[in-house]
Amino acid sequence: MTDHPYNEMPRSDDNQSLFRPVAVGGRGLPGNLALAPMAGATDGVFRAICREQGASLTCTELVSARGIRHDPGWARSWRYLAITPAEQPVAIQLFGADPDDFDYAVRAVLEHPVLSSAFAIDINMVCPVPKVVGTGAGSALMRDLPLAARVIRSAVAAASGYEVPVTVKFRTGWDAATADTPAFARMAEQSGAAMLMVHARTRDMMYAGQADWSVIARVKAAVSVPVFGNGDVRDGPSAVAMLRETGADGAAIGRGALGNPWVFAHAAAALRGEAPLPPPDVAARAQTALREVRERAANLGEARGVRESRKSLLWYLHGTPRAAETRRRAAVVESLKEVERLLADWESSFFDKNGAVHFT
Repeated sequence: MTDHPYNEMPRSDDNQSLFRPVAVGGRGLPGNLALAPMAGATDGVFRAICREQGASLTCTELVSARGIRHDPGWARSWRYLAITPAEQPVAIQLFGADPDDFDYAVRAVLEHPVLSSAFAIDINMVCPVPKVVGTGAGSALMRDLPLAARVIRSAVAAASGYEVPVTVKFRTGWDAATADTPAFARMAEQSGAAMLMVHARTRDMMYAGQADWSVIARVKAAVSVPVFGNGDVRDGPSAVAMLRETGADGAAIGRGALGNPWVFAHAAAALRGEAPLPPPDVAARAQTALREVRERAANLGEARGVRESRKSLLWYLHGTPRAAETRRRAAVVESLKEVERLLADWESSFFDKNGAVHFT
């Protein structure tokens, strides 16, 4: 086996803790809390912040395998493929429905001097949006097990020469009437997947309704590879509840992390059985939000970086008191100076004339 930092398998000395390392193929994750990828939300800037806060695994936004194959310069794909050491361990997430596209894309990615450092190749069979499903990709593959198997086998064969594991993310099914999630999971494992991530909703549910964790438990019972559960895991108590209810190896947090990267530290403490951590104060929220905007502006240019950070600002402000006017301003900011002013104004609104903090 080649020398690689992921090949050193971490160990857990606490058999009682729900927080533990996870072996994926021949590689090891330091823990079992993953950031679930979300298009338009989990870019490299945010992934690095989540990693700092304790996310054990991050994943790029979805990238078209066909786009990689037919856009040799990666003019459209590179922004979503790019990874940095600060995000590691990070998986590169591909979507598509053509095994030949995956064969090409996986090899091209793993030959790249930067992308070859990825922890894993992740195949998206979970995305429910019509733009993806309409091409036969994403969760549409749950309706075609033979094709899904060929896609996985193609990716595994391409990645095997680089000793990089392939993971698969999928839903409980296309709809409740046709779902057989354990059978899909067994197919994925038999096709070579080294880890599975289950979003506990069907495609027709999209992101609404309650996640059915019992399906995660059935998947865990059906396979021997690690299983991460996703869906309605938003904080420490829900991470504990999901792992206890399902026996899953890990938890993936998606929407619960938006504007709240601290959720990983809080969840890790809960899984270890430690006392709850205090919530981030207003200064931490403002500083982290500003850091996101600044780093995104540095990557994309100020105008584009600020515009694309508006939703991030709204997430950081969501659920906090005294934020209504700040949210209105955040929705239309155009420059870093505007962002700095609005966050400074918001933060100062929590201090009275004597300097006392009122976060209520």
